[in-house]
Amino acid sequence: MRNGLFTTEPKRPQYYNGILIHADTLLHEQAMELIQRHVASGSTILDLGAGAGAFSLRLAHAGYRVVASDVDLANWALDTSIPFIRLDINAGIRASLQQQFDAVCCLEVIEHIENPWSLLRDIRSIVKPGGKLILSTPNITSFFSRLTFLRTGLFHQFGPEDLSYGHINPISAFEMQIIADRCGWRMLEIQPGGYLPIFDLSSLALKNLCLNVLRGIVFLLSAKGQKQGWCLLFVMENPQ
Repeated sequence: MRNGLFTTEPKRPQYYNGILIHADTLLHEQAMELIQRHVASGSTILDLGAGAGAFSLRLAHAGYRVVASDVDLANWALDTSIPFIRLDINAGIRASLQQQFDAVCCLEVIEHIENPWSLLRDIRSIVKPGGKLILSTPNITSFFSRLTFLRTGLFHQFGPEDLSYGHINPISAFEMQIIADRCGWRMLEIQPGGYLPIFDLSSLALKNLCLNVLRGIVFLLSAKGQKQGWCLLFVMENPQ
């Protein structure tokens, strides 16, 4: 059983048309809802950091004209129906992308990047006036991250074990708003993403039950900030 309050099921890998989704449970569906609300069907969208291509394919099936990009073609699981551009975001993207896009999707990427300020400036340079950026990153101010920090002094998803898959740059909603403002974006929407119930009852071990008590206490005490969501989803606009 799974709802916003608790789950009795452990998280499992998710797939779209047989392609592994490299994102938290429900995040791709939530991002698609935002895109369809803010970006007209038929628009040209760059999927920046496309990975194996699960979200690129979802966008194409929804009627968008998609260009995908990533640092490595080896993980790309699709045929040539969706154009793929190989680029290293840390090295800059303007020189490799000559066209402008109606929107850019950048899901679970910015936490891997050395300089998020440069990334948002670069993306703005390739987005048409009035165009959108849909971006997500782990929520370091979630109630669970606050509990993790209380116990370890480190944010959730940014411990030593997370370095192996490249999590190097924790960014809060407050910091993202500052970066967006100073890089010329207009923030339209911030919402929780992924799946993070208050109580995880997928294991009834004593240690897990004690941890759930702490989860509930921290959730109640977390009165301010973005305390819900495994990730945060942001929608920004390049002003006219």
